[in-house]
Formats: sequence, C-alpha cells, structure tokens
Amino acid sequence: MQQTGLGVLLRQLREGRGLSLRELSQLCSIDHAYVHRLETGEKESPSSELLTRLLRVLKATERETGMAKWLADHPEANPDLVVYTLGDATIDVDVFTAAAGVRHRGKVRPDPATLIARVKRAFEE
Repeated sequence: MQQTGLGVLLRQLREGRGLSLRELSQLCSIDHAYVHRLETGEKESPSSELLTRLLRVLKATERETGMAKWLADHPEANPDLVVYTLGDATIDVDVFTAAAGVRHRGKVRPDPATLIARVKRAFEE
C-alpha cells in the first residue's frame, strides 16, 4: 500500500512528540493497529472525531491541524510535499493546499520546493 500524506503527517507528529504507536493509541483510546494502518496508508480517511482526538493528543498546531483535515479528504496528496511543508514553517496551510491540489500533466511532478515556490509566486501576483 502506498503511503498517504495524512499517514506521513501523523507519523512525523507522533515521532516528534516522542510517542510510540501504543502510547499514542492509549492516550486517545484508539486501537494501535488502526493508528498504524493510518500511518502506513492502509486506512485513508478517519472520521472527524477520531482525527480530532489524534491531533489533540499529538498537540498539533493550527497549521498542522489544517493540513491534517485537508489530507483526510485528499488521500492522493503527495507525501513528499507533506514532509517538505512540515519542515518549513513559513509555508502556510493555504499555500500547502493549493500546491497539493495542483494537477500535473504527464508523469513528471516538480519537486516540492519548486511547486511551493510557484504557488507562492502565484499568490503574490
């Protein structure tokens, strides 16, 4: 199964908080196997209530919460773009969602840095 953007985000938040899958699942009363399936992309769209519980325990910022909610509805988003965006706090949710929603012709996608730069330029114009 291919990794999803939401799975990448949840794993990075969990690891950033120093929590194991079991610790996270105990803190939010969700089966650890389900959390694992979300992180690996086997499950793609958790309920709003479940996602809210996860994000609350993970102490997600407003930006991270916005990204997670968008990603829950868009499992096709590029996981590399999620990693890039999480690593650059200057990228806001609007720029991320615009970049993640861009459709590309052909098989080649621009790298995340190029894509974000293009979207930022478009927002400035």
